[in-house]
Amino acid sequence: MRFYEFEGDPALEVSARALDLSGDFRVLRRLPELHELWVAPTPAEGPAIQLLVVDSETTGLGDTDKMIEFALVKMALDRDGQLCDISYPISGLEDPGAPLRPVIVTITGLDDATLAGKHFDEDVLRDQLSDVDAIVAFNAGFDARFWRARFPWITQPWICAQKDLDWLHGQGHAERSQTALLAARGFFYEAHRAAPDAWALAILLATQARDGRTIAANLVDGARRITHRVRAAGAPFACRDDLKEAGYRWDAKAREWWIDVEPKLLDDELARLVKMHPFTRPTHKPIDWFNRHMG
Repeated sequence: MRFYEFEGDPALEVSARALDLSGDFRVLRRLPELHELWVAPTPAEGPAIQLLVVDSETTGLGDTDKMIEFALVKMALDRDGQLCDISYPISGLEDPGAPLRPVIVTITGLDDATLAGKHFDEDVLRDQLSDVDAIVAFNAGFDARFWRARFPWITQPWICAQKDLDWLHGQGHAERSQTALLAARGFFYEAHRAAPDAWALAILLATQARDGRTIAANLVDGARRITHRVRAAGAPFACRDDLKEAGYRWDAKAREWWIDVEPKLLDDELARLVKMHPFTRPTHKPIDWFNRHMG
């Protein structure tokens, strides 16, 4: 059962369904608009969880770069994991105080004239965040870094739509990008600005997962779990390929390899590191959704 009904040409929809059923074609549909979505009634006691879906445009990827646009979409789930409320995107612009590089103009579609004199409205943002339980970004490690730098008063935990859900084994998707995951679920959209990207992510989260709940509900479950971040302190350069193969990532700032593991696998992982090389002195600490995506 679909969670939307397009208000377009009925004849085109009949043709699209016929193409889908033929097995010879695959039809991608535009993202549904707010008035085309079906949502469950909001429970009398209120939603089970309120999420803020965000996207950001920045002047670059470095630590000294700044956020120049944000967009947010509020969505709520009931206790059955179904969508019970969703809003249109709200967005804001801010002048970074320096000219944009040509590549950023090309990527974002923003330019110096558009941003001149603009400032984010923090009162609006505070109001939107007042009843939010968690913030969702497709790549939370990227977005959270810029949001924390610009809005240090934000206290909500962050959820990564890309990494906090097992898309492959849990949902049967090998795709890794937001556009590819949406295409796998039958949608297309023009990506590059914050508002369309945030809306697209919200629609992706509103689609149905294998268990009948929304993807968002499964994502929240994954984000809330406790894991352990294991660091291969002291591991020599010669172990690099073995660590990569084992799924470790390189932390350029700390100059250490690390991986997140489930609690039941912690002892085995620590033993494997020591066995890999006697100079390795593994460390570990518990990780939850407040510190998992610190950037």
